[in-house]
Amino acid sequence: MDLHHTVTHGKHYRRRTRRRGIALGLGAVALAAVVVGALLWSGGSGSPEPQAGAAATSAGVGEHAPGAHAGDAAAPSGPAASSAAPAPAASAAEPGVGPAVPVGSSPHHLAVTPDGRSAYVADPVLGAVLRIDPDTAEVTATIPVPQAPPQMVTTSPDGSRVFVSAYDEEFTTDAVVTIDTATDTVAGAVPVGRGPYAMATDPGGRLLYVPYYDEDHLDVLDAATGALVDRVDVAPSPHWVAFVPGREAAYVTNHFSDVVTVLSLEDHRVLATVPVSDGPHALETSPDGTRIAVVGYISDDVTLIDPATDTVVATVPGVGAGPQDVTWAPDGRHLYTANVEDGTVAVVDAATGAVTARIPTGTDPTSVTVTPDGRRLLVTNSGDGTVRVLDVAGT
Repeated sequence: MDLHHTVTHGKHYRRRTRRRGIALGLGAVALAAVVVGALLWSGGSGSPEPQAGAAATSAGVGEHAPGAHAGDAAAPSGPAASSAAPAPAASAAEPGVGPAVPVGSSPHHLAVTPDGRSAYVADPVLGAVLRIDPDTAEVTATIPVPQAPPQMVTTSPDGSRVFVSAYDEEFTTDAVVTIDTATDTVAGAVPVGRGPYAMATDPGGRLLYVPYYDEDHLDVLDAATGALVDRVDVAPSPHWVAFVPGREAAYVTNHFSDVVTVLSLEDHRVLATVPVSDGPHALETSPDGTRIAVVGYISDDVTLIDPATDTVVATVPGVGAGPQDVTWAPDGRHLYTANVEDGTVAVVDAATGAVTARIPTGTDPTSVTVTPDGRRLLVTNSGDGTVRVLDVAGT
């Protein structure tokens, strides 16, 4: 299925057009490409050579602690470390506005490692993924991605790998690239379907779920090898994937169909289809697992789904123009939307649905991410080449 929806460094135009018609058999070609590409995932023939001085590793599993880098102090690990972790900061209704820091050329999407020590930013114009300091947004490493322009990033649960969605605007070159966070080098890549978008690993980190901007299915890959495990038919243009603690299900936004698809993690059957607002783009599960927030890119709102019943329980209208990403404060009191069309981030009170603040952040904000301690909100402004830092902790 050929779904034309113009992309400019990740920013969608407000009006959508659709045109059907792909040669019969394209799906089989893509399937074969994924199977063959799995041989390249762990640095085999066709994978980039390790950079000088970098340790050769398998599929991003490094010799150092996950997320650690040369010169870093050793990160605590084990039960003692997890039990000693402080509770996240209480979130504020009106965050403090910090600096807009130049980061690359067109920072599109950002993910913070689970330990909160690093953040990785995909920059399709620069052709690289940038590691930044989450407190200051200063660039600490540049990782070229030669396979295709990097668009979206996600981390493995242990922080040892960053998975990168890479594709060009015509979807002629499409790949999932894995980065070893111990060495900040590309460890491997696998060719995939048209426009791999906001991927996610399952809670155990074993499987990687890959939705496609220009397809009507998603692929499930072995996160360690890149091998194709399953192909799941869904409504057109799956964009984002989220999971719910304690429920064996994946939730997928279908951007052109105005629904969220619920998939069984056991056998990938469609369990439910939840109608939502116009142009569902990103979604994220609340920290307590009781709500899933879905931004409607065309309808300028947030839909809240109860995963216990797979029904819509609330809609927050008017969060901003063109909300493209959504994230929750770690304490669950607020959620944040990146509104790409009006250059703002909205703060929503999760209990009342009130928009408590709308903060100008820069040109074309395309993603929002909160640090695990709940103190910093990082916003990628793809139109002006900056990352804005907001102080979201209450006083």
